[in-house]
Amino acid sequence: MKKSSVFEFSLILVLLRALCCEGCWKHEKEALININSVYFDNHLPWVETTDCCKWDRVECNSTSGRVVKLDLSCRIDYPALRYWLLNYSHFLVFEDLKNLNLSSTYISSCVETEALGLNHLEVLDLSDNFGVNILSCVPESSSLKVLYLQINKLDATSYQGLFSKLINLEVVDLTMCEFSNDDDIASALSALPSLKSLNLEFCFSKLRTLEILDLTMVELEDSNLHSSEKEEFAWPSNLQFLGLSGNSFSNEVFSSLSGLRHLKFLNISRNQLKGSLDISGLSSSNLEILDFSQNDITNFVVNQDWPGLKMLKELSISYNEFKGPLQPYFANFSSLRKLDLSNNNFTGNIGSSLASLTSLEYLAFDGNQFEVPISFKLFFNHSNLKFIYGNGNKVILDSHSSMKKWVPKFQLQVLSLSSTTESHSLPIPSFLHYQYNLTYLDFTGCKLEGEFPKWLLENNTKLTYLVLKNCSFTQFQPPSYPHLHLAEMKVSDNAISGQITRYNISSFFPNLKILDMSENAIHGSIPHEFGRMKLLQTLDLSNNHLSGEIPHELSNMTSLQTLDLSHNQLTKVIFGVGHQSTGSISSLDISNNQLVGKIPSLIKNMSGLELLSMSNNHFEGSIPLELAELKKLIYLDLSQNNLIGVIPPFVNSSVNTIHLNNNHLSGLSKRTFRGSSSLKLLELSHNEVTHSIQDMVEDLSFIELKILLLQGNHFNGVIPSQLCKLKDLSILDLSQNNLTGVIPKCLGRMPFYNEYPEELERLLHGIIRSPYSRFDRQLPNVQERANLTSKRRTDTYVASILAYMSAIDLSHNKLKGNIPSELGNLTRIHSLDLSHNFLTGKIPTTFSKLHQTESLDLSFNKLSGEIPTQLSELTFLSSFNVSYNNLSGAIERKGQFLTFEESCFTGNPLLCEPPLARSCNPAPVVLPNDSDIDSWVDMLVFCVTFAVSYTSFLLVTAAALYINPYWRQLSFYYAELVSLNCYYFIKDNLCKLCKIGNA
Repeated sequence: MKKSSVFEFSLILVLLRALCCEGCWKHEKEALININSVYFDNHLPWVETTDCCKWDRVECNSTSGRVVKLDLSCRIDYPALRYWLLNYSHFLVFEDLKNLNLSSTYISSCVETEALGLNHLEVLDLSDNFGVNILSCVPESSSLKVLYLQINKLDATSYQGLFSKLINLEVVDLTMCEFSNDDDIASALSALPSLKSLNLEFCFSKLRTLEILDLTMVELEDSNLHSSEKEEFAWPSNLQFLGLSGNSFSNEVFSSLSGLRHLKFLNISRNQLKGSLDISGLSSSNLEILDFSQNDITNFVVNQDWPGLKMLKELSISYNEFKGPLQPYFANFSSLRKLDLSNNNFTGNIGSSLASLTSLEYLAFDGNQFEVPISFKLFFNHSNLKFIYGNGNKVILDSHSSMKKWVPKFQLQVLSLSSTTESHSLPIPSFLHYQYNLTYLDFTGCKLEGEFPKWLLENNTKLTYLVLKNCSFTQFQPPSYPHLHLAEMKVSDNAISGQITRYNISSFFPNLKILDMSENAIHGSIPHEFGRMKLLQTLDLSNNHLSGEIPHELSNMTSLQTLDLSHNQLTKVIFGVGHQSTGSISSLDISNNQLVGKIPSLIKNMSGLELLSMSNNHFEGSIPLELAELKKLIYLDLSQNNLIGVIPPFVNSSVNTIHLNNNHLSGLSKRTFRGSSSLKLLELSHNEVTHSIQDMVEDLSFIELKILLLQGNHFNGVIPSQLCKLKDLSILDLSQNNLTGVIPKCLGRMPFYNEYPEELERLLHGIIRSPYSRFDRQLPNVQERANLTSKRRTDTYVASILAYMSAIDLSHNKLKGNIPSELGNLTRIHSLDLSHNFLTGKIPTTFSKLHQTESLDLSFNKLSGEIPTQLSELTFLSSFNVSYNNLSGAIERKGQFLTFEESCFTGNPLLCEPPLARSCNPAPVVLPNDSDIDSWVDMLVFCVTFAVSYTSFLLVTAAALYINPYWRQLSFYYAELVSLNCYYFIKDNLCKLCKIGNA
């Protein structure tokens, strides 16, 4: 038939189908509807009145209109099905069917109906059905080329004789299958004449005729390479591809690989290879790709000339234990195109070690201790070099002669050298002036000096990724003309000064998606022209000296997702002032500025916000109700402002972290947090909340809260037992409030321990999974922290510590009664503070079980009795304070108690022994018996007492007379009167005595 006749016939066929079948064949559409009804209870989204070729999971031939591909696999969009019998008679109508997917459909077996009509079927997927007789559902069709049987149970009686009839089967996937007899399945698979690829991940059998064998993650070890009679194992001699990754093979495995002369690919990564590895057995092969990564290899034992490895093109030894300089045998890999040495402990000069490998195109040596000459002149002859990944090494300064300009033979596409250097600054390597094909450049931490190298952008017009972080550039210069390919530019942590408004960034970088100029010395205002960068997704200008206003144009950028303006001197936000938001910002950080006024009205309309940080500003007024209703909000920080009023309800919010501390908030809305099931950290410390703690706890009863910080408020009432329903709590701070009553005993039955601290750490680092996404994401610039009092000081704990921290702080309240002995069951708590209350009774001896406690503070209470001697056995206890109580008895001086100072015990009058100066058994005072000494002491005491008393009397009298003139005159009068009377009395009596004497 001529080509024109064929074309005319096809055209007529298409027209007839369009007229009669509305796009697909009528009987095939009816068969699809019947299959949907019989097997899937009409859960497939198929409608009778539409073209079946447009139905979901149905694919037709564009010319004939017949169904060629049918996907009936079970998915999450319709319910799980019951086990059922597959009857191919329902599928025979699809004469041109080539691809049939019946995975995860709960097929148990098949009706005994031959599928002889499926003469064109090439791909059949019966995986994940767990049917013991699933092989009975494989049609004995010579057209079948690909067969997926993963996650099934294969019975020996089912596959006997089957595979020999599948003469064109090329690909078989038996991942995670369970075989009733390994020998039977091995012999059955060996009967496949056209088999080219076999996947036996998570299973294993003895096969000898394969070219491709993938045994990744099968959990094999050396003993699996022998039969029950301990005969020597032999791999299939024709193997070209052998994947052994993720097993438990040791160095002995290489003795079994010596006969594989056709082997070209060997992946033995993630096994238990250790020490010096003898790979001489590979010398007879024609290996091109060899992967030893993720083992514990320290060195290679090799033959003199490495015959058989001369053709090696790719070698990976990353994530091992190689140490010291590269050994000379690496120079023998003269044909290497790709070499991965990353994440070992190599040292020495990287260039001199690889100078002879001139065929290299790809070189990775991240995470070592190589010294990398900044000139790169040792790579002079590497004309094929295109990709260099050398992060995490040390960049050194070459000699002056090496730094002179030289023209390299290579043209790099990727140069990633995020490293360290001991120099204060390094010159920009001159070879970069001759690079014109760069797409990715990273010199983070290399301390490159001078002006920003705008010539790099001008020479490399295809450059898309430029990172020059932590260098020493002093001035930023855009290229002379627009750069159309640059998508990401990071120049943070330099010494760039000046104003951004000097550069028309939007014109020079029209396709920029990420711009990071943080941690510089940029001053002036934020340009309004940023609003014209239509593709910009991330803008980071934090940690500069920017001032003035935050322009409203930033909020209207349709592509901008992350905006970080924190740690500047910005004073005004004009979001929403006369403008309506049309942007899509999901992360906004304007913390640590000098912003004033109320929370910008535009923020309330940013429905896509996931992170909002406005801390350490001067915002005032109340928290808008609309802010608490943002359904995608995950992280909120409004701390250290001047906010007042009531905290709005976060009832339907997805927020998991809230910081409202250090404000002037006075109350809580009704059911503020009830329904916020995602909330993990709540910090309301240092506000003015006057609220019953009972209501607060009831509000949080059904939340999986892990950290609750309410320090420094006016919460009142008794601590309710409902608090113990918060089983996930690891940190509780109710200090500096007005709480009364007793400490609930049930606190001792709470774990106060993170069973999965890694999950909390991920959360506190901003790694979240939004309810609107199936994937984890990293919220930018989230470094969670919280203020806690422990060891008699207040510290700020970061995320990596908070996740593993556990603490209870009830200090500075009005709690009374005994300390519950049940608190001794908190065996995993790190800090317990009950100080500054009115607690009475004894210190519970059960505290001896606090084996992981580092800080215990019971000071300023009314505790009595002795300090339990068992507390000295708490080996982790580094801070202990029981001062100002009514404790008595001797202090046990052993263990950790030998390290505590006197201040830890002071204020207890009846407490004795070191470190206190008071002894529990003072020596009696012995009085001497000598009476003369007694008399002398008595006389001395009398004389001293008399002199002091007489002197005091005279001084007091003189002072009184000096102060009061009336008393002074009166005293003089009486003194004169007494003296005159004494005078005349003596005179008269003396005269009488004289007369008597004369007589």
